[in-house]
Amino acid sequence: MDKNRNRIISLVIIVLLVAAIVLALVLVKRYGGKTQNNIDNVSENSRKDNDLNNISGKNDNEMDKLANTDYESEKTRDVISSKTKLIMQTYYIDARNHENLEEVKEKMPAKFIAMDEDELEDYLEEYVEDMPLNEYLDGLLSYEIVDFSKDNVILRKTYAADWNENEYFVCDKNGLVVVYYSDKETVFDYTGIKTAELPSEEQVRLKIGYFVANDEELYALLESYSS
Repeated sequence: MDKNRNRIISLVIIVLLVAAIVLALVLVKRYGGKTQNNIDNVSENSRKDNDLNNISGKNDNEMDKLANTDYESEKTRDVISSKTKLIMQTYYIDARNHENLEEVKEKMPAKFIAMDEDELEDYLEEYVEDMPLNEYLDGLLSYEIVDFSKDNVILRKTYAADWNENEYFVCDKNGLVVVYYSDKETVFDYTGIKTAELPSEEQVRLKIGYFVANDEELYALLESYSS
């Protein structure tokens, strides 16, 4: 009896062990793959997150570089201000009675304020392309930038001829014809001739003013005005 009972107990234990092993194998087969998949998914997601972070970091660095470049560009871009000093040069080709190059300090025109070098250069080019009549009569050839900074601007006008070689300058002054010496400042003669009594074309010329070469031409001109 004892032997049979021991055999039965042994068989029961063996059966339980086999069942436990089989169950363990089933569980491993069923859930082991999912666990590995989950681990793989976590690894893949982590890799993607790292890639996105790297891309985002690169983009941020590129944006920072662009921002710094723009900032540096703005920082080094000189513009004209009310404190900028203006020096005007006048260059005469073939001057005889004075220096070829004259230079004076002038007040900075309001229209130049806040211009950078490119903008000022564009303005000067347009000025020459559509120059005032008096500049045309004086023989203006070019108007250019000699030096440009936020502290100093030097501009130069170049004329084809030295118009000051002429002796006189005739113009309208308060409705009367006045004759100046070629410096345009020293009066030679107050003629008393009323500009309004002259032909309209001549009135326009006198508003601008023009040079007369010598005494002979001046007296002939004034005689024509009086007749």
